[in-house]
Amino acid sequence: MREMYEKYHRAAYLYVLSLCRERETAEDIVSEGFVKAFLTLEQSSEGFLWWLMRVCKNLWLDLLRKRGRENGVLPAEIPVAEDALAGVLQREENARLYRAMAMLAEGDRELLIWYYFSGLSIRQMASLRGCSQTAVKTALYRARVRLKQKMGGERE
Repeated sequence: MREMYEKYHRAAYLYVLSLCRERETAEDIVSEGFVKAFLTLEQSSEGFLWWLMRVCKNLWLDLLRKRGRENGVLPAEIPVAEDALAGVLQREENARLYRAMAMLAEGDRELLIWYYFSGLSIRQMASLRGCSQTAVKTALYRARVRLKQKMGGERE
């Protein structure tokens, strides 16, 4: 369990942070998400990240509903970022992309997940990284190039 926590904590935290935009809330959701994911997953660790993301997303939705009830207002439509990671894992045609992303350095993977899967803007990414928007654009471009290389090298 510890190995899986160390391996997937950052990805889960970034994903939840992109949903709720609150550091403390994201930390709470991820902590609870790990507990629930460990208790409910019956498969091997291969599908754990996908399951963890689903559990965390559901916990976030539950929190939104609870907040709405406490405020006396239930949103007509709960704004949810597209759960692209789940989509990538579910479709076999995109499994190659997922494997290539897993081979990238953590910084490259983080940028690509933030931009393409979590829908963060360049400005938001620069704020999270504590650097300029130009630096994020350059790093994102380089991450794309490395991903393309990994995708090309995987056809063997």
